Amino acid sequence: MHISKCGLIILTLTCLSCSQGSGRLPENHWIEIRVDPTVELFCTIHRLARTGQDATNELPKYIREIEEYFGPFRTHRAVELARELWDTHKINISALTTMVVYLDAPPELTARNVLDPLPPELDSRWTADVIPEFVDAAREFARDTDFMGFFDRHRPLFDRSVSSLSGSLDSEDMRAWFQGYFGYVPDNYTIIVGMQTGYGNYGASMTKSDGGSEFYSIIGAHSPFFWSEVPRFSSSSLIPIVVHEFSHPYVNPLIAKHRELLEGPGEVIYPHHGAALARYGTVSWQGMMNEYVVRACVLRYFQSQNDRRAVNRQVQWDEKMGYGGIRALADFLVEYEEKRDEYPTFDSFMPRIAAFFEQYAASLREGG
Repeated sequence: MHISKCGLIILTLTCLSCSQGSGRLPENHWIEIRVDPTVELFCTIHRLARTGQDATNELPKYIREIEEYFGPFRTHRAVELARELWDTHKINISALTTMVVYLDAPPELTARNVLDPLPPELDSRWTADVIPEFVDAAREFARDTDFMGFFDRHRPLFDRSVSSLSGSLDSEDMRAWFQGYFGYVPDNYTIIVGMQTGYGNYGASMTKSDGGSEFYSIIGAHSPFFWSEVPRFSSSSLIPIVVHEFSHPYVNPLIAKHRELLEGPGEVIYPHHGAALARYGTVSWQGMMNEYVVRACVLRYFQSQNDRRAVNRQVQWDEKMGYGGIRALADFLVEYEEKRDEYPTFDSFMPRIAAFFEQYAASLREGG
């Protein structure tokens, strides 16, 4: 375990699970960084299923070793089930990552809280009937393949990857901004280095049995140094990803809570940008709304840092991805920031955000 020079980031090198291996954390910690074996297990099963989704090859040597070691198990029950769940439920890595944080390490994959009824944080593609079957099959796969033996042999690579990511966050403290903007911070934030997710990044959260919350950001490993497999992470690209993914667990439940207010404008707006949005994996109006508000929050974060260059860079990227009007939405959030006596929580401001989208939808109708 290493504490970074800012005293706020904890490195747990190749921690064995979401709840094991890190010990008691200092009171001033706020981010734990690790490679997680359950993430790697689920990514491996999904990779072997060859669904045509999430097939990255950003760390060629590591991926080649996965293919060679686990290739003989391509017909395993877990792999066949992963293929079936893609066909029937469209379960891919983005859905799997919301399940990962509810499970301890392989091979046991013990649930950290009840999964029936379904926790609200789980991706809506999961259903109560398929979860036990998939977890049981994954448990069997981990035992049949000696998955943890493979994982343990790659600890040196994982440790260097964790250190690489940490170095890009050493001088950044986002905790105060999250506390001020959303009114609370969870028990802890965790960054998981996704060794098989490439440029794919995901946000997840879980509610513990004692009612506390944990937020997770799975950051894809990519751009390895040419003389090694160690991925590189630049601050300019990493910080917006971390702010983005850690904003999702705050925002997504509020979009769901205010669905009645947002559905109307969402169904008008989505078709106008749907081609671009679908190209980057957003396939519904609700997913679009989640992304719109999260991306606006990222812009407000950079504005709070007086980083206009980052704001302009993010706006250009967001517009390219199909989020027209994103700068206007971010500017609209100034009202929330300046009237906290009237809007003490982000939840209380959601009707105003819905009003913004109503106006934006009306402008699209008028423009044809």
